[in-house]
Amino acid sequence: MILNIFLAAAATIGFSIIFNIPRKELIFCGLAGAGCWSVLTLIITLSPDSRMAATFVAAVVVTIYARILSTLRKMPSTVYMIPGIIPLVPGTRIYNTMLYIVTGEHAQALSQGIEALAISGVISIGLLAALSLPRWLFSFERNKTK
Repeated sequence: MILNIFLAAAATIGFSIIFNIPRKELIFCGLAGAGCWSVLTLIITLSPDSRMAATFVAAVVVTIYARILSTLRKMPSTVYMIPGIIPLVPGTRIYNTMLYIVTGEHAQALSQGIEALAISGVISIGLLAALSLPRWLFSFERNKTK
């Protein structure tokens, strides 16, 4: 499990480099990916039938992390959020869907495709849920008097 968390962080940093994230932010992006994968793995380990719920919670956690860091580091939250959700993307299912379509196994393709769409939808709902929280929850500035 530790190796998988490390690999999730490394993959997230790799995608962050491709997305031209500033170098000083790469470690925070890696932590977002590692945290995302940790939450997902922990929930699935505790309840193996909860893949969708685990994906939702992981997306919410990454988005809240990104919003907090955006306030503290004075960067847009997307700098941390987009690379942070990379471990959640159902790439294998999308690949298998295309493979099954090409090989003519349409029932398998439909099954994999629906699951990939469902996971993608749950990721977006998780991002939306956390992004809809009020901004003042993530503001750490003290009241300034004039």
